[in-house]
Amino acid sequence: MTNQWFLEDIENLIKKRGRVVILDPRSQYGFLLPLLEFQGYTLLRTDSNLTEPWQTVKEELLLRYEAETRHKSDKVVFYVSREQDKLSFLLDYCFTHGCLDFSEPAKWLRKKLFSHTGLQVQLDDATLLTAGKIGAEKDLAWWKKILQNLEDLIDLEDELIPFMDDPEAYIADLEQDIRRMFETKVFQLLNQPYMTKPTKTLAEEVARKLLDGLAYNDIKTDLLSIYHRWADSETYSPSLMNYVANYNLDSSVDPWAAHPDHCFSALDQKALQQLTGHLRDKEYVSGKLDAIKARAKNTRVKRFVPGWWQDFIILMEFDNQPLTACSSFEQVVDFYTSHFAQVDRAIRNLYTAFLSDKSIIRPLQEYYESLNYELLQKWFEYAQQYKSDQQGYLPDLFKNAKAGTAVIVGDGIRYEIADYVATTLANKFKVDKQIMLAGLPSETEHNMSALYVGNNEVLASHKDREKKLGEISGKAITYMNLEAVSYGEKANYLVLNYKDIDYAGETLQQGALKLFTEFEQVLQDKIAQLLNMGYKEVHLVTDHGFVLTGLLDEADKIAPDAGKDKEVHERFIRTQDKPDNPDWLVFEKPYGEYKYLCAAKSHRPFKSKGAYGFAHGGFTPQEIILPRFVFRKDGFATSSLGVAISNKTELAEVAGEIFVVKLQADAGATDLFAFKRKVKILLYDDNINCGSSNLINMEPGKTETIEFTFDDRQTLKAVLLDAESQEQLDIVSVKKANIRDLGGLL
Repeated sequence: MTNQWFLEDIENLIKKRGRVVILDPRSQYGFLLPLLEFQGYTLLRTDSNLTEPWQTVKEELLLRYEAETRHKSDKVVFYVSREQDKLSFLLDYCFTHGCLDFSEPAKWLRKKLFSHTGLQVQLDDATLLTAGKIGAEKDLAWWKKILQNLEDLIDLEDELIPFMDDPEAYIADLEQDIRRMFETKVFQLLNQPYMTKPTKTLAEEVARKLLDGLAYNDIKTDLLSIYHRWADSETYSPSLMNYVANYNLDSSVDPWAAHPDHCFSALDQKALQQLTGHLRDKEYVSGKLDAIKARAKNTRVKRFVPGWWQDFIILMEFDNQPLTACSSFEQVVDFYTSHFAQVDRAIRNLYTAFLSDKSIIRPLQEYYESLNYELLQKWFEYAQQYKSDQQGYLPDLFKNAKAGTAVIVGDGIRYEIADYVATTLANKFKVDKQIMLAGLPSETEHNMSALYVGNNEVLASHKDREKKLGEISGKAITYMNLEAVSYGEKANYLVLNYKDIDYAGETLQQGALKLFTEFEQVLQDKIAQLLNMGYKEVHLVTDHGFVLTGLLDEADKIAPDAGKDKEVHERFIRTQDKPDNPDWLVFEKPYGEYKYLCAAKSHRPFKSKGAYGFAHGGFTPQEIILPRFVFRKDGFATSSLGVAISNKTELAEVAGEIFVVKLQADAGATDLFAFKRKVKILLYDDNINCGSSNLINMEPGKTETIEFTFDDRQTLKAVLLDAESQEQLDIVSVKKANIRDLGGLL
């Protein structure tokens, strides 16, 4: 309010004669002067360093001359930092034009406060003037709280975080009296007497007090509140993380005694180590789970809570009891997709975080394998009911498909990955989740052939499989790699190959674990993009899943005892003669010189050549149960303002290097949501994004023109997108005309 009252007084005084004098002998209100320049006033100041009478008289004469010559038509404010009785050439301005007198600095502010609040001001003059600076932009409600002693002038909950973020810059911007008041509050927080101390040192001591309080769970309520706001701030949280990184956490700190909102990853890992060390002690683990669940659900400090706590909880709380009620292969499949798939995801995430730490991951792996063993017993009990439905899936799909169908064919996408992607997209799109059972052996050449071709025909070349699919389906299908799809790409029938998961797994084995999050993000982004580009349906299928063996000892591998005439793979064996082994499943599947295919009743690999860790080809739910998902846009989406590219004909042949895209919005708005729309234009050269416009605000009937250059390109695609939903609204091909220079003859 100080700013507002000051400007009101200046305007009232200057509006008649265009001149006003501010008398501020003690320079208490100098902090308000930038407001005058911002408002367009001409500000002429006296120099407080001039003390001799002849100096001050000369200065005032020159200031007056400047005002009446250079600024004759301007609104001029004279800021005078000396007493009125010492004025000479500016004295008459105080009486003939106007004067705002701050000779008694606190008096002006007391009058303003009483007239606007009706409250008596009990603050001493020095404190009141400091409050005037702090409250320059505060509202009357704040002032009333200050005058009634309901709030402190310096609120550390508001001010401490920006101070801690950049201590020296924060202090440098403070007036001296405000700095003293602020530092006094900080020393009170530290329970220290006020003293001269480097600003950076003071901030480090505050950080140490805060972090000590979290580590030993003796943090005060006000400091905890500041910590919560700091941790939740996108702007300031990086500085908090920097303090945490530089904090020396004592190795003796008990993770269970620390504050539950602590920010120490070392304590989380220490707690997990203690849990995995007592994993067979159900009472011990159960007694700690409530604390872990509370921490995992904490939204105030979520950036400091590792995601693997939720995976640990899923693993520990999973109940296999419903499995006992399964009395068919179909029911076991349903149990896996509805329940157990989340356990597979949880252990994969835990492998990602801790595979190199055997003390943590080995007990977790053993616990997972005990759950998985129960699943596999039921799975193999009804294995004779298994029947793959992969053969000829894509030909059948495209025979009945309508234009606007895109199919992502993944290589090695197991069910839990697809389920996570679908769950993430379910709040934006309709998702139909069905399953497919992979054929055996569940490996790329065999199962991709099943998907693309069918009739148990195996084609080694991917190009041959694509050619065959076109012939069988009778549709003109466009084939691309998933990563290459871009706005502006349009085909009636589109098949997108995505083999990154299988390629990375087979190449890097368990080293690929850290890449799976990126693979999931690609799937999410591309499915959403395809639907926003106008495809009516996006299908997600895959050839096979995979198992992760985790920590694997030589004794864990299965001996491939199947006679001499055999072909041993990590997850299956081909033989000429039928083996008699109760621990194996044997399928009659001729291939080359071999007649039978054998898979172990286990997720363990056969002893074979090559790396171990990421594996497929066998017969487990993780490899056989596959996603068959369909994503669609909600048919009842809220209407939006129609916007289109209006000069498509002109853009077909453009002379010169510069071209203009014209946009036209529909003339009439049918509802509130169709009243405005933010759009942008993307440029593509051979499906590679090479340019973009700024955001464009469109309203009913509005037209906009956006200028671009070819940059030595001959053809481009301009794609109009909704800036928020990324929906493709329109597209046009832009071509540079091939016109020769006619030497001025035209």
